[in-house]
Amino acid sequence: MTAINLAHFQNAIDSHVASGNLDQKLTVTDSGALQTREANSTLAGKLVSWHNLSSSEKTEKAQDQGAFRTALQDKFGKELGEQAYKYACNACGYTDGKFHSLTVKQISTGIDFAVLHKHEAEVQNKAIIQHFNSHPDELSTQGIVRIPGAKSTINSLISSRNPDALEGTSPHALASTFRQNLRDNLTDDDSRIVLGFVEQFRQDNNQLPESGDLPVLVQDAVTFAKMVEGHKADNDMNATNLGICFGPSISKNEDLKLAGTLNQFFTTLINRPD
Repeated sequence: MTAINLAHFQNAIDSHVASGNLDQKLTVTDSGALQTREANSTLAGKLVSWHNLSSSEKTEKAQDQGAFRTALQDKFGKELGEQAYKYACNACGYTDGKFHSLTVKQISTGIDFAVLHKHEAEVQNKAIIQHFNSHPDELSTQGIVRIPGAKSTINSLISSRNPDALEGTSPHALASTFRQNLRDNLTDDDSRIVLGFVEQFRQDNNQLPESGDLPVLVQDAVTFAKMVEGHKADNDMNATNLGICFGPSISKNEDLKLAGTLNQFFTTLINRPD
């Protein structure tokens, strides 16, 4: 089956969402188009047994679900895409991985979840930056970005997205939450943008993008890293250390040969004068 872009799913459901027809079932054709799924008892124009029809429908439903799941992951990255897919299945009363029809409601719910989740991550990271602006002494914490915070605290902050909960939380947990938001919510589109700039940098170390041309999550990572680097005499986190900490999280790169260049690229962004 032809891989299908998430935008095609979005375009296919717009009219159904506008008319409130959320229960409409859809299927992906072999050419990658989406069309409504209609109940029938024929295959290729021939009457078939219930058993054969049921088996065929299960296969089609599995393919439809796989296409939507892949489209979410291609757009929002593996972690967030998978979260969005499971949330959409559960919201429609299904367990992910089971055979069920792809509906307008599932597609709409999955896309909305991913978009909102990424926005909330961006907002929370900006709130963390503002917190450290208001409490600059916390930036002097030893190994603030290198030493991980308590996992339970990080999960609680991400789950609640409550800005008031930042007050009184350990600097290590705040920094770890910031990094996880970056790592989990950077989309594949964001990654492609960053990797394009990294390739230019690899060919010429003087080639750096304007800050505003970077994805928002990466822009804020540079801002936060500069703040931390400003207290390196106390926290032992210089630009090189920070490049090693943040470099692996600013793209979805799986090429180990590029890891060092990513770290150097981020380090150079930190050192670049504002």
